[in-house]
Amino acid sequence: MSTANGLPRFDSVVFAGGGNRCFWQAGFWSVLASQSQRAPLRIAAVSAGAAVSCALFSDTFENGFLAYKRALATNQRNFYLKNLMRRQPVFPHGSMYREAILKSIDRQALSRLHQGPDITVLMACPPRWASRSIAMLLGMVAVGVDAIQYHEVHTSGGKRVGFRPVFRSVRQCASPEALADLIIASSCVPPLTPQARRDGMVLFDGGLFSNVPVDGIAQDSGQTLVLLTRQYSHLPSIAGRTYVQPSQLIPVAAWDYTNAAAVQSAYDLGRRDGERFCIAS
Repeated sequence: MSTANGLPRFDSVVFAGGGNRCFWQAGFWSVLASQSQRAPLRIAAVSAGAAVSCALFSDTFENGFLAYKRALATNQRNFYLKNLMRRQPVFPHGSMYREAILKSIDRQALSRLHQGPDITVLMACPPRWASRSIAMLLGMVAVGVDAIQYHEVHTSGGKRVGFRPVFRSVRQCASPEALADLIIASSCVPPLTPQARRDGMVLFDGGLFSNVPVDGIAQDSGQTLVLLTRQYSHLPSIAGRTYVQPSQLIPVAAWDYTNAAAVQSAYDLGRRDGERFCIAS
């Protein structure tokens, strides 16, 4: 089905992970949404893709993005060695990430999220037999396996070493703080972020299981748009899915929390790619 202006109408959207690269998704979607007649019915997201999708569909993205860039502009380093002596976090990412979410989404915004598309967020649970330390080692192995499969959209390193998917709906979050917990659990990469736990489970970045969480969308859910955050030599050709990728390398590092200009560049590239998509469709 298409909109009145000929653009495809997507029933579902998948937001891949990618840290700061996910601001490309925000730029792309902001253009597409301005040309579309309605929001999607459902969304599957992981890691920073979950943060971006929640900001977009709570109508708080612009204010949240501005606050985030201001925070980056005042943060001088990604690693504070002196904090080792102070018994304070060496990495600023966890606290800055949480603050960005809570500054973006208050109770009114959360209420809008509950009334909007059903957003499901992916987290990764390690094998039941694995201790936290073993799970972290398995995570590194999974990242290594996925690096070998770099040009494949759907990698399987985490699955091979035993990580299991845990999907939770944003509608289950009763407070902004609970939403922040969910998003950060989906983005959990110790020691950059604190170790996440939920319902007695130790959880890690959902990207360890799947950085492109199409499994969160049922196959009979109509047309699905998959928003990637990296370039691939070949995109899957699957009925009912439209994969889109950046037209060039997104000019920002996933976990660089010092460069406000770079995240703006990622967003601007997304807008340009979104405009090209609308013209070509």
